Amino acid sequence: NTGESAPSSGAGGSSDFIGFSYHGYTITHLDSLCHQFWDGKMYNGKPASLVNAQQKATAGHIDRAQDGVVTRGVLLDIARLKGKEWLEEGEAVFPDDLEAAERAEGVRVEEGDALLVRLGWYKKREQMPTPAPGRPGLHAGTLPWLHERGVSIILADASQDVDPSGYSKVSLPVHRVGIVAMGLWLIDAANCEELVKVCQRLGRWEFMFVVAPLRFHNATGSPINPLAIL
Repeated sequence: NTGESAPSSGAGGSSDFIGFSYHGYTITHLDSLCHQFWDGKMYNGKPASLVNAQQKATAGHIDRAQDGVVTRGVLLDIARLKGKEWLEEGEAVFPDDLEAAERAEGVRVEEGDALLVRLGWYKKREQMPTPAPGRPGLHAGTLPWLHERGVSIILADASQDVDPSGYSKVSLPVHRVGIVAMGLWLIDAANCEELVKVCQRLGRWEFMFVVAPLRFHNATGSPINPLAIL
């Protein structure tokens, strides 16, 4: 219903329908633990067949986070560390980069933290709506580091995965291994630009981090509006 059909006198109203496919690199979203499979299985060895058209996702679904998540967030600005506006397509982030960013910012990622990684990709996408193929992101070599630190959530302003990944058989190792083997919750396509300005101004790179997915039932993820509270 639109205002064009509103009566000239008396009550009227408008309504709309919103539908979206949120997985990908356009809408900020949280991946649930049933979003990726390996060898026909999802996280905790559950069969991939538990995600089906009849019952939707019956294991590892977004319901697990329906009450929201509140934890400590740490922003590591990799683009700033490298003296760039943004990382280029195919440019990988390694454990040494993460630790160098920690030292530069005076923080340390600890168990249970949400790790926010700024690549500058959101800024580039705003200025260049049709970038070249590929994306910057975390290299597969960061996975042991993430596991050792006990990171609970990873957020990036592109995908977490560098593309190309450098591995012919695994195109998205941070997604495939992180979700299926480690139980990591991933947030793709977030806008860190305002947050990085505030962190720079305050000289503080840690904050309260809040994620509240929509109350979808048996879904593989949810659009979100993550909040950093400083």
